Amino acid sequence: MRSGAWWAQRVAADWPAAEVEVRSGWRLSFSEGVTRRANSAVCLEPGAPVEAVEDFYRERGLEPCVQIWPGDDDLDERLARRGYGVQRAAMVMVRDLGERPPVPGGGDVAVAPRPDGAWRKLWSAAGQGPERVPALHRILDRIPAAGYALERSGASRGCVVVSGEWAGVFAMATRPAERGRGLAGAVLEALLRWARDKGAARSYLLVEEDNPAARRVYSRAGFTYECSYGYRVGPGTIREEALEAEYAAIAAERNEEDQAMRAWARRRFSPRAAE
Repeated sequence: MRSGAWWAQRVAADWPAAEVEVRSGWRLSFSEGVTRRANSAVCLEPGAPVEAVEDFYRERGLEPCVQIWPGDDDLDERLARRGYGVQRAAMVMVRDLGERPPVPGGGDVAVAPRPDGAWRKLWSAAGQGPERVPALHRILDRIPAAGYALERSGASRGCVVVSGEWAGVFAMATRPAERGRGLAGAVLEALLRWARDKGAARSYLLVEEDNPAARRVYSRAGFTYECSYGYRVGPGTIREEALEAEYAAIAAERNEEDQAMRAWARRRFSPRAAE
């Protein structure tokens, strides 16, 4: 099994951030706050000061976020003591491409070197709001070699990034009403065929541990568990503080409205008012 440090580097290369800075024993990535893996830090040296992470992200208005890979046990404990919470446990799954993947059987799928409008429309099916889409497209624009698969009806899509012998699968999405029909599996097989034809010998993908439906699709496609990783997110961040202030203002406003309504009801329905 490859090390956690190897995987952290692999994923960072295949899903490139807009800004990357190596500072005080950390690799710090920033991409407008869109996707955790492009807006989080990777520890490069044991004992690297966490303050460097906190300064970097708070300067950019984001919560300090650190990737936790196998081998990061000491780092994980340090962050826990500092009040960092656990977020989004995920898995790396891998598959050998020694044999050419079979022709997709769940639907007609085309693979293109660039994402078209129909491919881009499926961001909402991947849980991404419209305000995040431009930044996601800029991440895709930074990828040097990728294939974008789209099922003929436009109901399912994905992309694969080829770098040397490895192919990373990203941005898989299927419209909720069309799930369970084998479309995601067909898209996945088309991506792997395309990657193998481009020289890839192995493939990997990332899936959240609490997404059993996606894990079943990938297992049926021959992917097996490699390792788990996650994130630690710092407390008292700029964004959290702003949200807390906003929620407090809303609560105060609602409290004032409630008090006004109760006062009106007392006046309206009091015995004296009834007279």
